[in-house]
Parts: sequence; structure tokens; C-alpha cells
Amino acid sequence: MGIVLKAVHIHLKQPVAIKLLLPRMVHHEKVVHRFVREARLACRLKNEHVARVTDVGTLEGGVPFMVLEYLEGMDLWHLSRSPLTIGEIIDLVLQACEALAEAHSLGIVHRDIKPANLFVTERADRTRLLKVLDFGTSKSALGVPLTGARTSLGTPAYMSPEQIRSSRSVDHRSDLWSLGVVLYQLLQGALPFTGDTLRAMALSILNDPLPELTVPLPGALDEIIRRCLEKDPARRYRNVADLAHAIAGHAGSPTEAALSAKRTRRTLGNVTLELPAACQPACEVAPQARYAPHALVASEPAGVRCLLTVAGAEVTA
Repeated sequence: MGIVLKAVHIHLKQPVAIKLLLPRMVHHEKVVHRFVREARLACRLKNEHVARVTDVGTLEGGVPFMVLEYLEGMDLWHLSRSPLTIGEIIDLVLQACEALAEAHSLGIVHRDIKPANLFVTERADRTRLLKVLDFGTSKSALGVPLTGARTSLGTPAYMSPEQIRSSRSVDHRSDLWSLGVVLYQLLQGALPFTGDTLRAMALSILNDPLPELTVPLPGALDEIIRRCLEKDPARRYRNVADLAHAIAGHAGSPTEAALSAKRTRRTLGNVTLELPAACQPACEVAPQARYAPHALVASEPAGVRCLLTVAGAEVTA
């Protein structure tokens, strides 16, 4: 649907990446809307582990574009073809957790976490820096869904069971599943669920038990991956902060891993959600409630629908 070009800023003489839709896609209103939405969402994310958007606009022919920081390196899909230690893999996944913590704190679910969207570049000191790319399929809990009920967004092999059933109904725990698939694949060297067709793969994700990890893993890392890949979202980690805390002990740099896990926890812990006033009497919640990973507030044409998880039970007002 689109293309990314390397360009040079005329005045700053710095390389940038320009992402734009192909001209034939301009007539697809939903595609254009989704592209513009990706740019707006990405602009809200300030974490160093998210590819930074510096400008958006429209060409003379009506083709929308966004300007991003230019990154040198390779995505995790290609990097994984060279030997990576378990510690190096965990180091990179911890950085992805930091990026997702900010997105989730803003009510944004990525919905397409996979090695190709995890880009690895370098800092000035030559240490690896991971950037999460492509929020084009993301979902904002505070926005109106852009796709129909039957539309499936994401990459099938990394989609959670609930995302296969309905992309519109997923929450942040779907991204935890996708991270679990990435971890499994990088460590085992194969995807956990496969199939000769998309339908067969989807059925495998929905119904098949997780194949045993046959590679030797330290400590509870096997169990950590299994918890990420629980088919019931309620049985997974509550949020990326819990996952980061669980895997930090297996990182290549324990000190930096502990700091990364702490930053992830702080990002989620300092967020406050404003609940619509119409929800307060029926839900019996205060005007402000601390960020709860299971909370979803969505605007609908007929009014306001508030879905909360309270003491493990879903309450709808």
C-alpha cells in the first residue's frame, strides 16, 4: 500500500525517511484515514524506542506522507539470522516493552508486533537501540475503530487468539501475546503455531497447545514465554511492566535491565485516565482512576459505553 524513501532535509542536510501511500491507494478512504491516524498516534509517542515522526503533510496530488527519523541498521527478523545470545534477545525485548508501555499508557494497542517491526540501530556509544515501527494497524481505546467488524489487521503468525476472532476487541494483552511469539521464535528458531494455509494457522493458534521449547533455557524463562502465550488473556501478564520485571533477570546486562524494567513500570504507574462523567454513577468510580490495564473507555454514536474490569468481573454501564 505504501513506500518508504530515503531523503535529505533541504535546510538541515540530514537524512530522513519519507513514508507515503502509493497514488492508487489515495482513493481508498479508510486506507488514507488509517495512514493519517498512524502519523498522529506516532507523534504522541516520545519514547526513544519508537521511531520518531517529525512532519506530516500531503503532496499536490493528494497523497499523504509522513517524515520519520532515518535509521541505519536492520530489523530483528534479519538480525536474528546472526547468532544472538539469550541475554541479547532479552535486552532487545526489554526495549520493546519500554516502547509499548508508553503506547499502552495512552490507550494505544499496536496489534502488529513482529520481528520486522522491531528495528535495531545503534546509539552514539555503539550499544544497540531498538525502535518499534509501524503503528498503522494500531488501535486507540479512546478512538473510534476505523475498520469493520470482519476486518482482520496484523500479521497472522503473531496474532493473538482474540485478535483472530476480532481485531476491534483486543486490548494491550494482545501485544503481550505477540511479544511471546517473538521470544519463542528467537529462542526456538521456529514459530510456535504454523499451518499450510492462513485458515490452518488461525485454527492452530486458537486450538493447539503450545509446542514444547526444546532449547535449553535458564531459570523460569520457559514458563515466562508460556504465560505470554496463554490463550486466555486473563492468564497472561497484566501488562508489559510485569513481563519486563519477569525477564529482566535473564538479560545480558542485569544493571541496565533492572533500570529498563523500572522505567517501564514508572511509565504505566504514573498515568491517570479521565473517565466520562456519564460513567461515574453507574460504575461507581471516582472522576479520576489510576491507569488499569483492563480498562477500556470507548465513544459510541448512541452515547458512552464504559467497560471496566472490577475484581475480575466485567462491568458494563
